[in-house]
Amino acid sequence: QVIKPIYTDLCQDNLLERCLGGNTQNNESFNGLLWHFAPKHIYSGAKTVEIASYLATAIYNDGYLSILKILNTMGIVIGLAAKSFADTQDSRRILLCEKRHLEATKEARIARRKANAAIQEFYEEEEGVLYAPGIGD
Repeated sequence: QVIKPIYTDLCQDNLLERCLGGNTQNNESFNGLLWHFAPKHIYSGAKTVEIASYLATAIYNDGYLSILKILNTMGIVIGLAAKSFADTQDSRRILLCEKRHLEATKEARIARRKANAAIQEFYEEEEGVLYAPGIGD
């Protein structure tokens, strides 16, 4: 009974449509933030990863200003430089996100990849394969 309203909310068509196509960019973006705080190649204890996940969630959902709010709650005085840094980071993050999501940008990236693949194929046809396993035998 408790779970049913949550399940109903999560099953709305507008939410499920975002899952079509197997796009995992949001997960990768969040994971990138998480592993920025607790890198995989360095051992981090459970508490460190837990704190890193809280910080990553705060930044992912509300930007770097949320970190300043956390620090303020802890009694740390926030200066203008910190506020300016948070604003700059948030602006940069939003601009990058918008740029990546533009359909024209996606199409341009796909077109560049196809063009580069065509050029590479042309070179291989003209000159032959210059490098491959066992080519020097």
